[in-house]
Amino acid sequence: MNRRTVCFCPRAGKPIRAAPRALTGPGALRNVPAMSTSPSIGPWRRAGLAICLGLAIVAPGAAEAAAKPYMEETPGRGFHLLIRPREKAPAAQWAHVQALDAAGRTRAAAKQALALRIWWPNAEEAPAAQLYYARRLDERGKLQAAFDAYQHLVDRYPGRFEFNEVLERQMRLAKTLMDRRKGRFLFLPGFAAPERAIPLFEKIVASAPEGAFAAEAYVLIGAAHERAYAYDEAIDAYFTALNRYPDSPFAAQAAFAQARCHVELSEDAPNDGRALAEAIAACTLFLQRHPETEPRGEIESSLARLRDRQAAAAFARARYYDRILHKPESARIEYRRFLALFPDAPQAAEARDRIAQLTPEEK
Repeated sequence: MNRRTVCFCPRAGKPIRAAPRALTGPGALRNVPAMSTSPSIGPWRRAGLAICLGLAIVAPGAAEAAAKPYMEETPGRGFHLLIRPREKAPAAQWAHVQALDAAGRTRAAAKQALALRIWWPNAEEAPAAQLYYARRLDERGKLQAAFDAYQHLVDRYPGRFEFNEVLERQMRLAKTLMDRRKGRFLFLPGFAAPERAIPLFEKIVASAPEGAFAAEAYVLIGAAHERAYAYDEAIDAYFTALNRYPDSPFAAQAAFAQARCHVELSEDAPNDGRALAEAIAACTLFLQRHPETEPRGEIESSLARLRDRQAAAAFARARYYDRILHKPESARIEYRRFLALFPDAPQAAEARDRIAQLTPEEK
């Protein structure tokens, strides 16, 4: 039996039975069944009621948390054992940096400029101090560190420095890192590692996707991938440069490089018909869009070679039906398709002869 609550009615003078009542809001009551172990209330229903009760308890706390105003906090400066500002205020610290620079102590000035930015990141002098620190690293040939210092300016102090100048310096640093050989030792020349510059170019594009250096950055991302023999990634980067910046001065360079990568992929997989078709399409598109560019002759030569391979593959398919499977009807269809696509191919005469031989004579 379901549990009931016994209430006393003063007028009737006798107890009455009523369902238990629970709060559903401020001052509102309604009848609800008791949360008992009665078989009429299954375990899943009891679990649902318990979850609803828990949410009702937690909801006021969540609402209070959402009502709190947003407070922006200054990021922690971290632990810097050897970097301490000389002065007690950012203005005095910046004057100290300038005095060190005037005295020719540029390394000490750069260190104190970094201390200014770390201890007073929201000070008016912080962007100038960070820019000074980045330039000194740049002058010393610290490519990655200088790039990161410039990037801190871009991320932390937008609108408080000459943006295009910083992007130009970052592009120069990324190009230098891309061409610099790694692992030089004594008489050993080291080895190229152009892929190290890819994250740098990607940050430049992310900082200014419509900027003056975006198209060139994508082309250089593709070039770095291509030099590392990652042709699929290179094609993606070149395609992005073509698709987003079709009117840029780097569009023809991107189209040529994309076609070249497709040719390399096709030659690496000579039996891949899809790669062959994509290479032919890329070369054809380049010749259509950039007919007057300098590498036109190289693309035309590659396209002729690719079409010869495509014709040879089509003729080999027809011969397979003819000589291996001995299916004359299928062979005739493939020979005719070959002639329709490649009427001037060297194998065209043989294909016509085989069609005549395989065609049954009319009685």
